[in-house]
Amino acid sequence: MSDPGLLERNIHAVFTQFDTDADGVLTSDDMTAMATRVCEQLHIAGSPAGAAIMDGYASWWEQLRTDCDADGDGQISRAEFAAAMLAGGGDPQEYYNQQVAKLMGLLAGAMDADGDGFIEQNEYVALFRAVPGVAPEVVQAAFARLDADGDGRISRDEFTAGASHVFLSSDPSHPGTSILGQA
Repeated sequence: MSDPGLLERNIHAVFTQFDTDADGVLTSDDMTAMATRVCEQLHIAGSPAGAAIMDGYASWWEQLRTDCDADGDGQISRAEFAAAMLAGGGDPQEYYNQQVAKLMGLLAGAMDADGDGFIEQNEYVALFRAVPGVAPEVVQAAFARLDADGDGRISRDEFTAGASHVFLSSDPSHPGTSILGQA
């Protein structure tokens, strides 16, 4: 089953989250602000894991700027962001793998605060405190969908697979498509 508008809704929801000053464009400052929020919520600011996440967001920004900022003004509109993410340079999976997948892996590692290979519900919820506008009930429901066996935790791989659904899937049965409440 496919919902043709789901992927686009998710991409627009990602843009909205990253547009931290709500001015309708993404800038380097927006990406830095989001990375800082994430590091603060995960209590890793100033740590090597925090530095890796800050670098991950900065690298993704540079990729986006290269791909989207045709006039060189340092701003990316919602339409430019959506076009880049949806087209993915002709191969959306590879485009996702270039920057976003790496960043999601870093986030999964940082969320797994106790290092047991799993992200417990409280660790998952901590990340979403950095994402204003995503209602707590959406966060809880998304975690439940990602936690297929209902044991109260998801593996790092389940998290990264779910995150990829936000950027790559139009199938509402894929658990990750609901992470930002669009499914």
